[in-house]
Amino acid sequence: MSRIVAAIPNVCEGRDETFISRLTEKLKGVEGIILLDVSMDQTRNRTVLALTGSRTALFEAGMLLYEESLKHIDMRRHEGEYPRIGAVDVFPFVPLKDVSIQDTVEMAEEFAARVADTFRIPVYLYGEAARIPNRRLVENIRDIEYEGLEARLKDPAWKPDFGPDEFKPDSGATIIGARYPLVSFKIFLDTRDPGVAESIARSVAFTHGGLRHVRANAGRTREDQKMQLTMSIANYRETPMYKVIELARLEARRFGVGVLSIEMIGLIPERALLESAMYYMNINGFSLDRLVEKNIMAHLNEKVYFMD
Repeated sequence: MSRIVAAIPNVCEGRDETFISRLTEKLKGVEGIILLDVSMDQTRNRTVLALTGSRTALFEAGMLLYEESLKHIDMRRHEGEYPRIGAVDVFPFVPLKDVSIQDTVEMAEEFAARVADTFRIPVYLYGEAARIPNRRLVENIRDIEYEGLEARLKDPAWKPDFGPDEFKPDSGATIIGARYPLVSFKIFLDTRDPGVAESIARSVAFTHGGLRHVRANAGRTREDQKMQLTMSIANYRETPMYKVIELARLEARRFGVGVLSIEMIGLIPERALLESAMYYMNINGFSLDRLVEKNIMAHLNEKVYFMD
């Protein structure tokens, strides 16, 4: 039986194409690694990568990514429209097929210890790997952002799970954990008013009384200075993507603002898009098993990548 796990690191560099190209080539050179996706974002100044492979290969690629990113990225000069606390901001392990969330928790803990020992940076565990309840949500850890990290590290309640509790000005800290597949996308708004965008984001985000499992951040595009919302759904089975989009549209209409377009970030489970398609097409009683590709794959019993 094939077992698939992914690592989805987020690095705080989304404008230097030369560096990202060099980094991805080195990652593809790691034996046993498959680079699934690279998503650069100039507005957020952030790149999201998706990797899969054996446990050994993922750990090797992950350590390489930290080494290259920590050498290149200086957080003292980093600017972007998204919360962050370090050069390699977040590094989650995600179970995709025949892998339990506990398997990825164990991977996160072992990998976090290696990162802390090798690079001597503060490491926080989040998601299903969190050891402290208020660190379960990534937004709770980086609510102070890089600019508030030095003060937070002096608070005994925020002692890192691994690594030193001292501020590293150039690299900041990092967040490593285990989570279920995430659905991330951007909603582009027909407004340049940051107050409107922030109000919509608060209405949708769970932390402000919005939809469960949803994070929302307002930002401004570099190209035309219009506002965008960066959305993340931690559990798309409980909170479908179409519900998030419709609530954002409804809130935007209160301000006379339209939704210009939607752009996906990184990879997305096909079920999330299919459920949205069925909602907007008003299709009832449809089974995903009726998709020709799914039916063929079920009969082929395709061999995919094995995790050791």
